[in-house]
Amino acid sequence: MAGDTAGTRIGWLDSLRGAAILLVVLLHASEALRVTVGPTPGLDQFNLFLEPFRMPVLMFLSGILLPRSVAKPARAYFTGKLSLVAWPYLLWSLIILTATGGLSPGAVAQIVYLSPTYLWYLWFILIFYAVAYPLRRVPPLWVAGAGVAASLVLPDGGRFETMAFLAAFFFFGAWCALHAGTVERDIGRPWVLALAAVSAVTVGALNVTGRDVLYQGEFAWGVVGALGVVCRLLPRLGTHRVTAALEFVGRHSIVFYVVHLGPIMGVLALADTLGVAGTWLLPVLLLVGVGIPGGVACMYSRREHASVTLLFELPALKRRPTGAAPGGRRSRDSLTG
Repeated sequence: MAGDTAGTRIGWLDSLRGAAILLVVLLHASEALRVTVGPTPGLDQFNLFLEPFRMPVLMFLSGILLPRSVAKPARAYFTGKLSLVAWPYLLWSLIILTATGGLSPGAVAQIVYLSPTYLWYLWFILIFYAVAYPLRRVPPLWVAGAGVAASLVLPDGGRFETMAFLAAFFFFGAWCALHAGTVERDIGRPWVLALAAVSAVTVGALNVTGRDVLYQGEFAWGVVGALGVVCRLLPRLGTHRVTAALEFVGRHSIVFYVVHLGPIMGVLALADTLGVAGTWLLPVLLLVGVGIPGGVACMYSRREHASVTLLFELPALKRRPTGAAPGGRRSRDSLTG
């Protein structure tokens, strides 16, 4: 990981975050289509191959900025997380429950202790941030190791096994940020890169063949391998329109994450009602699943509409750095740390 941990935001990290978020959109669009019209074999296999890596990569990227975050005073740290993580998680959980007809006292209570919607990732992030501050003097690699160990003994397929596994990569990201030079040097060795690639391909292929590898601690080496490959290769893509677009998605990943599924399901429901649903809809679902959040992200980045800003942060708690231009490259959201 090139760069320092003290402050300079590195574009390729946002590009990687953006790519991971877009893969989440692709997954949800294809899953919704599969439930409605049936399987799409090539796409289903592609999603299965990437399944072990998407969410751990996002957790790893959130963890990278943890050392800088926990260096803040406690008040600034926790108010920031309340504004940029807890608030959008609570608000959008209520919006989703209302839109899906699932709003009830029990479901509202579950927002706190279980996460009843697809926003469970934000719920996990909240928990990780809550424990990270009191553990800030504990070497993050120890915490990551404890997460992997816990995932090995917790019941398979359970929420807490998933949480332990993803916590390992959140804190592994923090460790890599603290040892950026060592990590960069190691993944620059050809034999390390080759081993990382083989590990990642092996775990992805096992998942395609039906082996249960998702969030399983015994297969964490494959995710580490995938991280090594992308962290070595992605910075070498340079800067162009594609990477700039991915950076934009990555900088506003919270918007794409919480907004994308509603337009996808709305278009698919309309097509199903009209009797025209089919696999041909996938490009349309991707267009609305990326385009509508993209439009909202553009409005959010400009900070011109208080109502839009309030959808993703609580300004009364979190003050933006002075001198940061509207829509500038310093803007961050809850998925970046």
